[in-house]
Amino acid sequence: MREVTQQSTSPNITEQTFIDMGMWLTHPNEHTAQQLETLLDEDARLPLITLVNTYWLGGALHNSLNASKVWHGLDPELQGYLAELGSFYHQRNEGIKHEAIFACQQLSEENIPVVILKGGASLFNGVFKTIGDRFMTDIDLLVPEHFHERANQVLMTYGYSPHVEGHEHTYDEHHHAPPLFRDGGYCSVELHRWALKRSESDVLSTDEIWQEASALVLTDTLTALHMSPSQQVVLSIAHSELSHKGYETEHIDWRQLLNVYAIATHYQEQIHWDDVFAHFKRCRKVGSLSATLCAAYKYFELTTPITNSDDKQAMRHVETCIKHYVDRQKPGRPFSYLQGVLNEYRKENMLMSYGGQGTFPVLSARMKLLKRHLLTAVNPKSLIRFIKKVFSS
Repeated sequence: MREVTQQSTSPNITEQTFIDMGMWLTHPNEHTAQQLETLLDEDARLPLITLVNTYWLGGALHNSLNASKVWHGLDPELQGYLAELGSFYHQRNEGIKHEAIFACQQLSEENIPVVILKGGASLFNGVFKTIGDRFMTDIDLLVPEHFHERANQVLMTYGYSPHVEGHEHTYDEHHHAPPLFRDGGYCSVELHRWALKRSESDVLSTDEIWQEASALVLTDTLTALHMSPSQQVVLSIAHSELSHKGYETEHIDWRQLLNVYAIATHYQEQIHWDDVFAHFKRCRKVGSLSATLCAAYKYFELTTPITNSDDKQAMRHVETCIKHYVDRQKPGRPFSYLQGVLNEYRKENMLMSYGGQGTFPVLSARMKLLKRHLLTAVNPKSLIRFIKKVFSS
């Protein structure tokens, strides 16, 4: 794979950082000597670690490196850091898995059919080799539209409460109800009546999902449904590129791109790529599909029957996305690094990183993060590095 010349003294994320990240996440044993040297250098690897953490890929990086030939050659500091991330992601997703079982159990007892969407299904269907590969913040459950209000009432009977901020005036047109939380729960539950917004449902309709859904075993006594392999690909791309406007704003969602890679490598021949193409063609969104597959080809070495690596427009789009990211790294305001650290304590970041369980979830999360920062501060080498970053930003 082509490498881009990069000065080892530069702390910035470059195109090479994206190439390195893709390789370490999906085919770590194919590294070059320079890529390994960068990974083993405490300062040179900082852009990689920063990029990985930006897209919540720490668990996936740990699991990939831990299963590779590289792991035992890593320094103890990097091993320990990645192991901590891997453990956090794994434990969190185990909890989310139990939350999905709990919610589906209550709906099943009321004879309400459920299709588990996106990452929630991956906790059970084997898409990810290790459940800690993907960072998750909620569980998306699709129920028949005529059961939607009833499903919300059922879950509220079992302790869930809606978080209506941002949904007060939009629910009539929204594809899912306000997120539901419960005391002691690991994450929110979102009950969908449509898989996508109405404006994007032409690429994949909710009726099509119900028609092709198949059984998904949650426990020995509980079964739900999940989407067909082909539709899992369609939804993953449509969610990031269309609903979240990744294609329009020229931004690659690397967490979703890795999800497409995981679906494709898990199901392989079970995916009907001609059908995937047809979904995007019928609504004139082939550009978003082509760009996603070209990005997966370039950075993850994923090939599919419909990937066209010679598609100049798609490749140009991918390169533009990377260029925009790299160009946005301008010299910041004084003490911008310190401001970035303080921003980690914001409420939304706390709930995303540590979940909403417990009586005082935000306070508890802030204390955990403070403990991590204090442990870093008593390490002389880490403290010196922190001070240098604060005063050089």
